[in-house]
Amino acid sequence: MRYPLGRRMAIRTRLGPTQGAKGGQPASTPRPDGSPRGPSLTDTVGEVVAVESDAVVVRTRGGEVRLALADVVAARVIPPRPTRRGAPHRAISIEDLHLVMTKGNPGLETAWLGRPGGGWLLRAGGGWTGRANSVLPVGDPGMPDDDAVREVVAWYRERELVAHVMLPLPEHARWVDDPLGALLIAQGWFVSPPVLVMTGRSADLGSLPAGAARVESAADLTEEWLAAAGPRVRGGGEVAQVVLTAPRDQAFLLARDGDGAPVGAARVAFDDGWAGVFGVHVRPDQRRRGVGAALTAAAGRIAQDRGVTLAYLQVERANTAAVALYERAGMDLHHHYAYLALRPPTPPSPTPAPAPAGSEFP
Repeated sequence: MRYPLGRRMAIRTRLGPTQGAKGGQPASTPRPDGSPRGPSLTDTVGEVVAVESDAVVVRTRGGEVRLALADVVAARVIPPRPTRRGAPHRAISIEDLHLVMTKGNPGLETAWLGRPGGGWLLRAGGGWTGRANSVLPVGDPGMPDDDAVREVVAWYRERELVAHVMLPLPEHARWVDDPLGALLIAQGWFVSPPVLVMTGRSADLGSLPAGAARVESAADLTEEWLAAAGPRVRGGGEVAQVVLTAPRDQAFLLARDGDGAPVGAARVAFDDGWAGVFGVHVRPDQRRRGVGAALTAAAGRIAQDRGVTLAYLQVERANTAAVALYERAGMDLHHHYAYLALRPPTPPSPTPAPAPAGSEFP
């Protein structure tokens, strides 16, 4: 079993006859025939803070607990603790949700300004997709913002990339209202069209009425999937393939028509108890026939089969047809974000800027 540091986990362990009992008395009563009962089970929920050769240390609400690895019978990663009231998919904070989402489309190279997990996350992935090639500010960079911005620009320049900052904000907030956004805009950075982050339950996605398309799922990336995934993927070449296969746990979905021809593709990534739906693409001549709904519903069903109850996705605000589809699937608007980009020099940099944000690999 894996015990990733910093993740919240639910760990089930055996509880022996005297473990947890008071005064050395057995924790369970004998069987009717007088023989001792076998060990019962107990669950511990908290953040993994240390992994030793024979134990895992978990920080719970009651303090740190050391669990012997020999006693562990099951363990699973669970979503971050909610930071506000409401349904679990709405209660997670913007920052925690983005830390989950970045694992579904990670950069190939990362670095932190400030405390890892609580500063600014720098991501580079060969220039393909904004998610894999932008800064994600989730906390304090450990220095004034203007100094941090200079560090960011230098970091991306060393990799021959144009600096981009992914700036997430509550639904009705403006980019200029945020101190970092105001700083970048004042320095001449430009703002991309907004992207909506929607969250919901995988069960609702799975129950979405779909068209006649048949959807297949595979753990590995295939040439057929790449061909069906659309021009942005094909245009990304080998870099796109490396970025697409970076998540540690995911499924590639391929939709076929009645004759077996590929008509659409999508991807669903799993981490921290969430399922992320990425890159829903339908062949242009097959749109308005329920293919996108079939892919989305299949993603929800696969998540349910894995015991993953929460789902997220990202879609351009201007893509009203996709937004309407996801709303019918029970997805709620959680927040929005935009990329703030340092304009490339003249002549333009040969390195492509991240693709426009939207349902197809923002």
